[in-house]
Amino acid sequence: MLIGELLDGRFEALDAAHYDLPGVERFLGLDTRLNTPVLIDAVTSVAPTAVRRSALRAMSVRDPRLARVIAVHGGAGTAPTHIVGEPLPGVTLAAVLSRRRLDEAKAKAVVGECARALQVAAAAGVHHGWVRPESIGVDSRGRVVVSGVGIDGELALQAGLRRGKGETADATALARVFLACITGRDADEATAADIPPGTSDAARALCDTAIAGTSVGSLTDLLDAVGTFDTRALRGLPSGVDSLPQSLKGAAEAEKRRKRARLEAAKRAFTGPRVTGGVTIARETLVKAEAEAVTGSIPLIVPAAAAAELDEPLEDLHDMLTFEAMVSDQVARAKPTTAELLYTRLHNRWPTSRRITARLERAHERAINGGPINATPIVLVLLVGGLVVVAITAITLLGEGFAQDPNPSFTRDTYPSYSYGP
Repeated sequence: MLIGELLDGRFEALDAAHYDLPGVERFLGLDTRLNTPVLIDAVTSVAPTAVRRSALRAMSVRDPRLARVIAVHGGAGTAPTHIVGEPLPGVTLAAVLSRRRLDEAKAKAVVGECARALQVAAAAGVHHGWVRPESIGVDSRGRVVVSGVGIDGELALQAGLRRGKGETADATALARVFLACITGRDADEATAADIPPGTSDAARALCDTAIAGTSVGSLTDLLDAVGTFDTRALRGLPSGVDSLPQSLKGAAEAEKRRKRARLEAAKRAFTGPRVTGGVTIARETLVKAEAEAVTGSIPLIVPAAAAAELDEPLEDLHDMLTFEAMVSDQVARAKPTTAELLYTRLHNRWPTSRRITARLERAHERAINGGPINATPIVLVLLVGGLVVVAITAITLLGEGFAQDPNPSFTRDTYPSYSYGP
């Protein structure tokens, strides 16, 4: 089927859509007669006739909690099979559980409504066969709708995915959906430790049954295990997904994104290996730490497991890299020292001189990292200056000693003064 193609002169294919089961090409469509959105499934499985028969049986089931099969086309000769159905309203449960989880009251309402809807289908001899979060939708009024009754089970059977068929299989699958709602994790990955504290004993028992893979029995048994529920708890769910408790998977992904962002910021400021405070940080260390943070080799601490804090090695690495960035920023703004200016001029004059180049590099390194002061030139200057001062002082004192009488109280005979006058 092509985009823009009109099926039966009524259903127009608008755009391709994702479908999680093989054997179907799904399109978002429009019922041009009623001007309402529809889903058009072009069946490409190995046995399209069986899928078409399942769809025809599902058309006879009427319940507001079951997505209707509007039309089934094909089957004459080599004509491809097309199934037109209602899209799920609001938001799918899979979209919710990809980032959040449901509290016990909402989980009971979702699973309880699905069980009641599938009871209506079971009374007509039709079973779903592959209940999962992708086939459940909730609208803003809190109405729960299940799609793919009969059809998804046949497609899963042909793809080798289905675990069983009949009412027992649907009840067991709904128990797994309840476990996914409570924990926010896929039922195949959830464990007893993932069940939130404060969960009632009945809900915990249902989760333990799903974790163990034990059969629930029937939809009636499932409803007894769920107990009483109120669908009003689901009102406004599509617009209030972000206010739901965060799932363990969502918390882990958020922690990975936060660590990735912090490491990327430190990586951009890090230009290469440098010695700071006696610790050398190599680029390989940074790449390894980043890979471990992204792949999860470094244990991620999520709110459901412990207090949210960063792993110590990763935190130390980030702190050191941040300090490196601060040092680099300060060095970039610092003025060159006198030694750097001197050796820079000499290097420009004699660029091939290894001694001048080494002295320039040494001056630049000392300007960045500091180091002990070379006191030899200073001591020599002070020593020579002191000797010069001592020599000048001695000469001055010796000259003054010859010009003055060392004992002015001693009287001498004086000659009479001569006069050149008459």
